[in-house]
Amino acid sequence: MSDAHALPELEARLSKLRHDLSNPLSALLAETQLLLLNEATLDAETRQGLREIESLAIRMRTILRESAGTA
Repeated sequence: MSDAHALPELEARLSKLRHDLSNPLSALLAETQLLLLNEATLDAETRQGLREIESLAIRMRTILRESAGTA
């Protein structure tokens, strides 16, 4: 495959990968944030764990958006 064809194919694959990762990541972030709405009922360890999940999911979303040039 020539370089002229390789770049568009790579960009298409990366776009699909970003899309495929974004959907479950959005669900993960939404579920985590829903759980945190009731954080007063959670123990400290669970709250901290959910906050860490939320933080990492937001970081991953930012990376995906930056890789698409839409940050």
